[in-house]
Amino acid sequence: MSADHGRALHENVVRIERRVHSWNGVTVIDVEEHTRGEVLHSLVNDEETGVAMALEEVGGVTEPRLKPDQACTLDHRPNHMTLVPKGMPLWGHATRDLHYSRYALLLFDLDALETRFEEDFDARMFARPRLRFTDDRIHALVRMLINIPDQDPSMTLLGDSLTSAVFALLSNENEQLPAGTKLSRHALCLVESYIRDQLPRRIELRELAELAQMSQWHFSRGFKASTGLSPYQWQLAKRLEMVEELLSRSDAPLDAIAMATGFRDATHLARTFKRRIGEAPAAWRRDRR
Repeated sequence: MSADHGRALHENVVRIERRVHSWNGVTVIDVEEHTRGEVLHSLVNDEETGVAMALEEVGGVTEPRLKPDQACTLDHRPNHMTLVPKGMPLWGHATRDLHYSRYALLLFDLDALETRFEEDFDARMFARPRLRFTDDRIHALVRMLINIPDQDPSMTLLGDSLTSAVFALLSNENEQLPAGTKLSRHALCLVESYIRDQLPRRIELRELAELAQMSQWHFSRGFKASTGLSPYQWQLAKRLEMVEELLSRSDAPLDAIAMATGFRDATHLARTFKRRIGEAPAAWRRDRR
């Protein structure tokens, strides 16, 4: 399990494809690797701590190794994860019959994340390697992260919220996390007003959490407990209200409306509008005129 980071490909690696995202100071790399024959990667990383998650394995399996010639003694499980502390030697092994694998790499600076996530982040949980562990909640969150469209600033709040949740779960030894506590009326009004006033500017979760004087993870859970929606969903609802107003009060083309409301392009706006509102923007505009 490794991206090649610019090095020459292993002789049994046919092709590697990767997509790189970054949210909240975390680099997320979605890797697809096509192989023929046994592969052994060195996973030494002197700069960052990393988490690797197996997403798909076709034909064979992958495994983490503490020594290149010593097989992992832990049983293989689908979607297994490995945590690699900064500077620790580790190897990723793919069996001879594996011909395709997909995995996600989360790379991060431990000190920077501890400052950013505050009490939601326990650095002690990242000081030792953890091999072939699984967590369905983290798997679901990482799947959502890698499915966020490339270069879409309107998804910043979503990416920030998901990475915050991933590291809260990785930092927590307990199976259950405490339920979210509702925000105070003052904090909720302050945050909602801020989101409205900043539309359609890209907003980071850090900004909203600071307004509420809370950590990111506790703020996200508290906001949803208060409104029934995540910060990203609430912001999206307000952006769609802007779209409805522009559709009903102007003859502006959809690409201009998309630009004015923070969507990537007219296609992205039309797809999101239909999914959330139930009909295409053109039909919605026509029916209300």
